[in-house]
Order: sequence, then C-alpha cells, then structure tokens
Amino acid sequence: MKKEDLTIHYEDIPKSFAVCFNAKCPMRKKCVRFAAAPVVFEHRKEGLSVFPTALSDGKCAKFVQLRMVRLAWGFKPLFVDVRHADYDKVRFAVIHHFRSESDFWRYNRGHYKLTPEEQEAIFDIFRRFGYNTKGLKFAHYKEQVFFPELHGQ
Repeated sequence: MKKEDLTIHYEDIPKSFAVCFNAKCPMRKKCVRFAAAPVVFEHRKEGLSVFPTALSDGKCAKFVQLRMVRLAWGFKPLFVDVRHADYDKVRFAVIHHFRSESDFWRYNRGHYKLTPEEQEAIFDIFRRFGYNTKGLKFAHYKEQVFFPELHGQ
C-alpha cells in the first residue's frame, strides 16, 4: 500500500476519535491517531487527544494501526435472490446481528458502514440459510482509512 492511498479526509474522522501529537512516539509512523492529528488540527479548536502517558516502554496503549479498509453499506442487493419463504427469516437474522432494527437501517442507509469483518458476518448469515455468497455484494462500497470508533471497536 502506498502512502498516498492512506490520505485521511476530515469528514471520515469520527468526532469522538482521540488523536495524538506525540512526535517522539516510536509507533507514530504506523498509527492512525498520529496521522489524523494534523487533519483535525486544521479544522477544530479543541478535541480529544491521547496523552504522552499512554506511551510506556516504547509501546502505546492507544495505538491504532494505520490501514485502509473497504467499507460497505446497503442491503438491497443481498436479498434479490432470497426465496420468498426465507425472506423474513434471513432479514430477521440480519437485523438481530445488529441488535436493533434502527441500527440495521443505519447500516442500510450508510450512516454506519460495515468493516470487512462485519461484511463477512452478514455473508455467514446467508450461508447458514443455504445461500451461495459468491458474487454477493452490498449496494455501496468506500475505501478509506479505518477508524475503530466508527465500528464500536
């Protein structure tokens, strides 16, 4: 992955994401918190930050690996080939995965986005009902830097 692929856009950074300005941290070059700090600094006057005390023995307790992910949202294409007899059961299982119908709709509409791991968990639901997931796709995809706070991690 090239450095230019890891461009961080302000609108992708969660408001609750703590950034780091510790230029002495040995982990800074691979940390999304350090990479996001200059972007946040340009747009905000205050916010959450990681304190230097998070660094101990050369390791940071708040380190988050800087990486790109392919996020997804929109469930309509997933249900196109679901048999009528299975539709309600599969849909209920997907809703249950999110613990609430309101979260289901947030992921469907793109307010929340599914990580690759979450996408695979949804595909597993379809497999449990006997569906082939090869070629199965969500309605929308977006490549972006991964921020764990967006995904409850």
